[in-house]
Amino acid sequence: MKNSNGSGSISKLKGKRRKPWYVRATIEFSSDGKQIRKSIGTFATKREAQEALYNYNKNPLLYSKKTFKNILDLWWSAYTKRVTQKTTISTHIYRMRAFESLHDRIIADIKLFELQELFDSMTTSWSFKNGCKSVLNMIFDFALKNEFIDSNRVSFIEIGKKEKVIERRVFTKKEIETLWENLDSKYCYIILILIYTGMRIGELLNLKNEDIDLHNSSLTIRESKTDAGVRIIPISSKIFNLFVANMVKDQEFFLKGDTTHQLSYSTFKPRFQKLLKSLDIEPHTIHDTRHTFATLLNNANANQSAITKLIGHSDFSITENVYTHKDTEELRKAIDLLC
Repeated sequence: MKNSNGSGSISKLKGKRRKPWYVRATIEFSSDGKQIRKSIGTFATKREAQEALYNYNKNPLLYSKKTFKNILDLWWSAYTKRVTQKTTISTHIYRMRAFESLHDRIIADIKLFELQELFDSMTTSWSFKNGCKSVLNMIFDFALKNEFIDSNRVSFIEIGKKEKVIERRVFTKKEIETLWENLDSKYCYIILILIYTGMRIGELLNLKNEDIDLHNSSLTIRESKTDAGVRIIPISSKIFNLFVANMVKDQEFFLKGDTTHQLSYSTFKPRFQKLLKSLDIEPHTIHDTRHTFATLLNNANANQSAITKLIGHSDFSITENVYTHKDTEELRKAIDLLC
């Protein structure tokens, strides 16, 4: 059956071929009415060729040969106009490094089993895999909405069961003393600042020198995970000199990277872990510093409202249930209060 004029053509190539059916699509007409065609490809059966031509006429973008990197760049340009939080952007940039092997692939040709193999080969944590899957889903969803692909199968990628939730551990008094005793070790002062301010690591990384008011001993958090996180934190006298000693004139961010104007999370995290190991301090997550801050305040019977505001929460129950930990010594003191 002959295709209608302008819909393209299917022909069988001569000779013995694995894919003898050749498909061409009409992309436009010349000034004299002749069809200008482009090759869609060759196919093993006539049925496959007919389906390819039909799909092309239905959605030419499927055959635009856009690479994964082409679509990633288009998506990223649109995404960063909507989402401007620096910590989110830097986290996604770090996650997108996992997709470099896909950059030159035509996105419409990428199969589910290839994506699954990519995730299976990752030796990272479940949370990192889950974050990568989330970003990949947004990229493929963008491609689907803009008709560069005909389906998004990212949701079918399996990353296994979530590992056991990390048990939060506060820094002990002895561990904090060890940090004070080793201020000559790079990054010790950063850990102590986190412990005595309760800042999220992202908040500290985004802290600018102009946000540190030494005259009034306070700092202002202008970018945070939540609205309640935007706050002013008084600088404890214990760490005041840590700010004075480490502020560099004419430097935009308080924490500078080795070769960048801002220290990144991906740089700090492994160095944080390496430092603790070198000081014979038990393993901790960076977020443990925030738990330690809340616990120190709680142990000191600080005002509940004050703890909530300092942590950057809107409800003390969140702070109390998640961030405060009574250690054995403090529990013993409470028991001793009983008559």
